[in-house]
Amino acid sequence: MSGGLRTVLTELADQMPPASPGNVWQAGRRMRRRDRLRLVTRLAVALVVLACLVPPVLHYRPLAEPAGGAAAVPGRVWTPWMWQGTVAQDPTGPAALLFSGDGLGLRGTDLVDHEGKVAVVGRDGSYRMLLYGGAETVAGEEVQVSPDGRYVVQGHLAGAEQGWLVLTDLVDGRSRTLAGPDGRACCGVPVAWAPDGAAVLAMDMPEMPVGFDPMTGMGILPTRLVLHDLTTGQSRVLVDELGDHEKLRTASLAAFSPDGRWIAVSQGSRVSLLGRTGGVAWTRDLGPGRHLAGPGAFTPDGRQIATLTLHGCRDECDTAALAARSWQFGYLDAATGTDGTGPGFGPVTAMAVRVLGWRLGTDPVALTYRPEDGVRKSPEQSFDDTGWWEVGDATLVALRPGGGAEVLVDSPGEVLAMDVPRDLLESGRFGGPARPPAPFPARPLVLVAVVPLGLLLIAVGVPVAVAVVRRRRHRIDDLRHM
Repeated sequence: MSGGLRTVLTELADQMPPASPGNVWQAGRRMRRRDRLRLVTRLAVALVVLACLVPPVLHYRPLAEPAGGAAAVPGRVWTPWMWQGTVAQDPTGPAALLFSGDGLGLRGTDLVDHEGKVAVVGRDGSYRMLLYGGAETVAGEEVQVSPDGRYVVQGHLAGAEQGWLVLTDLVDGRSRTLAGPDGRACCGVPVAWAPDGAAVLAMDMPEMPVGFDPMTGMGILPTRLVLHDLTTGQSRVLVDELGDHEKLRTASLAAFSPDGRWIAVSQGSRVSLLGRTGGVAWTRDLGPGRHLAGPGAFTPDGRQIATLTLHGCRDECDTAALAARSWQFGYLDAATGTDGTGPGFGPVTAMAVRVLGWRLGTDPVALTYRPEDGVRKSPEQSFDDTGWWEVGDATLVALRPGGGAEVLVDSPGEVLAMDVPRDLLESGRFGGPARPPAPFPARPLVLVAVVPLGLLLIAVGVPVAVAVVRRRRHRIDDLRHM
């Protein structure tokens, strides 16, 4: 270094203020605080992200393929997540099963997400939801799946346009409205699909009651039976006076013959056989306590119509009496309406029994219903023995000739109703893919659960992190003063 340069540097150094050890120490502490604050922030963010990612990891299970690679009704179902994604949001194709109930994931709560729901289990085992905006809804009655599992028909659907009926395509998630008689845009309720899936039988009723029943206090809704052709869009009234909707036994209202040409219809204690144009072939009074067996009442050959006769409490019943009811199979000759003969099945003990169809042409597939705890029946109240409020749980079974039943779907007790596509039921395809529902994709409602959890983790994690930082700082201060 030259002497001139050394002199210049010395003069500059003399002009600079002396360094303050205290200021340097304080600046270092500020830098460390900023680093620690960034560390705590990153930790909080990581905890929130972890709260979102842990559920899918914990609940993921490899999806087992059904035997032979064919679609099948799942052998087990679980209650869906309260925020489960919808069919419209992320459709997964034709259904293997529909079910509804009263658990948190099937109804919500009065404070958050209080809405009727039906779970759709796809043929890959995935879960999606249909939402009904506050109306407790029964799968298989108020919401019905088509014979091939692709479509669902219902009276209304949250987010869809108002129509007499609403038809939802489970492949693309889109819904379209169906017009009723005289172009009516309200109010239909499905009863049964035609076997070929080209028509839907439905109840038609006024939007508002025409009066009130003095016994029950319920509004009177005079109901008609209508056949809607999905190909032409035309609706035909088959029965102009079916009765008051609140007094109809929806579990056994009507059934199509296997070829779709005939329809057995209940009107009180009477059963009639109708053609698709409304012509009546015969009418038969079954007497008290005897009903059509359900939408699958026709035997596979179409020659007999199964009935169920109730033995047990009918009018004034407590929960125990309802649960102890027994149902006996009988038959009507489809050609004449006289008593017929058919395969024998032992009495079934349940509050109600509803036959959906016949597995492999021999075994009736039915829902058996247990009453809700504390429910009672009396003549002074409206009572539906397959209704949402009256049922405690429902079990899907195959009845064996001679007696006994095989449980087809293992389900939680909060499942109150199910519906099965005809193609899977009749071919006996049960025991298909079964896995718990994945929490994602989710509706925005997931934030109701994730945000509080994230805030809780922050509330717990941040003080702990701050305490750790302070402890380390005190240790450093102690070391500096030694």
